[in-house]
Amino acid sequence: MSTDIQERVGSESWDPVPDRAAAGALGAALARLGYTEASVESLLGEDGTAAGPEDIAVFSRRLPGTPLGTALRLLLLQLPVGETEGAVALGQDAVDALLALGLVVADDGALVSRSRIMPVENLLLSFDGFSTADDPPRYVSTFSPTTAWLTALTPRRRVGRAVDIGTGNGAHALLAARHSDQVIATDLNPRALAYTEINAALNGLENIETRLGNLFEPVEGERFDLITCNAPYVVSPESRWQYRDSGMHADELSELLVRQAAAALAPDGYASLLVSWVAESEEEPDERVHAWIDGSGCDAWVLGLSGADPLDHAFSWNNHLVDDQQALGAALDDWTAYFRSIGVGWITEGAVLLHRRDGTDHAVRVDPIDEDDLEEAGEQIQRAFAAHAFLATIRGDEAILDERFDLVEHVRLDRSFDGEGGEAATVALHEGTWPELEVNPETADVLASLNGNVTLGRAIERTVERLELTRRSASELRREALDATRELLELGFIDLR
Repeated sequence: MSTDIQERVGSESWDPVPDRAAAGALGAALARLGYTEASVESLLGEDGTAAGPEDIAVFSRRLPGTPLGTALRLLLLQLPVGETEGAVALGQDAVDALLALGLVVADDGALVSRSRIMPVENLLLSFDGFSTADDPPRYVSTFSPTTAWLTALTPRRRVGRAVDIGTGNGAHALLAARHSDQVIATDLNPRALAYTEINAALNGLENIETRLGNLFEPVEGERFDLITCNAPYVVSPESRWQYRDSGMHADELSELLVRQAAAALAPDGYASLLVSWVAESEEEPDERVHAWIDGSGCDAWVLGLSGADPLDHAFSWNNHLVDDQQALGAALDDWTAYFRSIGVGWITEGAVLLHRRDGTDHAVRVDPIDEDDLEEAGEQIQRAFAAHAFLATIRGDEAILDERFDLVEHVRLDRSFDGEGGEAATVALHEGTWPELEVNPETADVLASLNGNVTLGRAIERTVERLELTRRSASELRREALDATRELLELGFIDLR
């Protein structure tokens, strides 16, 4: 099937139609076909759902001539299929639903996809077609790497009210709907809200309400138990795409988002926000984000996912221009000139996690994490914030000695020897953000003996007795074990809930 039809149809201006009945019928048909993440991976490999235009030639040749293969050609790879072929594969009701939703158009005997449908996180997500350098301003993007980051960094406890700010295709609203009584999804882009309503119906979710407006304006004065946001936080001189560029100065959008999220949290509420912040240099990268959180009434965990100087930052957000070196060069010049004009020498992109609790002694912790290691961290995040609340109630670290702790299941204690006979130890959490802490061998012995039945102080005493340490060495071990335990508490190695 010629792609000329696809290019002609794809260039037309159109909007998705949030027909819930049609979307529900389509979701049921795709479920019958087995249109799932697992089936895509079995046919195309683990990167199959994240297919890009560069993968089409290979992936299309791997797909079988089955109904599922036809559906994937049309809806995942965005290749035209014949109308009769599509009706046989999906069923005429599903084809009619696709046409009613505007996701597919019939043209000269062919079904041509104007959108894509991705199975991910046990959801079906529709959004605009493959991204190009010419995406319109209201383009609604895919389940991107940043979407995956925020998914991993969101606590999944049962809550009453949740809100997803700048919802885009609605992925985070849909994920929250599984463990929330009510979810509100806001966005400035009507197309995004149309996709969100379609996606809610595709997945049979009826507890999502969409509201048009900027950031928290549609929910002003309301309070939530969970707030998520993957807003257009990219610091740039452009306002080209609503999903990427805010058009605001420097990191003002991120500051506004953090401050408004903190104010909108209900007691004991959590917020997971993807943001960015700027600094004059790499030496002091986090001063601004500390100022945003100060006095917020929340404990905060700031996670830096990436940091870059202006040139590298500019390239990372303009690499779609690599095939046009003149355009790429002009963009790099424009972006770096903008950063010079506002005195920015370093840009960090990451997450700000907030937990509202009573009291005035609120903690702010900053840690770098590796995006390649990041996995589902919701349980770790809740443990870490429970530890902040606990540490705020005790009088000095010495009080920790009287507590009974137990390292969680996924903690690993490893020992190693250097070439000169010295011993080192590492305690690592093999889940979530995969934090790792180096400790001395004696402290590792103390940590290994924590099982919930013995106080930290008694664990230290036993280690001192077993190793026959001097008074000075015992005092050093006491201090080191206290410091290590506090660090492990704050990083979610210990469950206090």
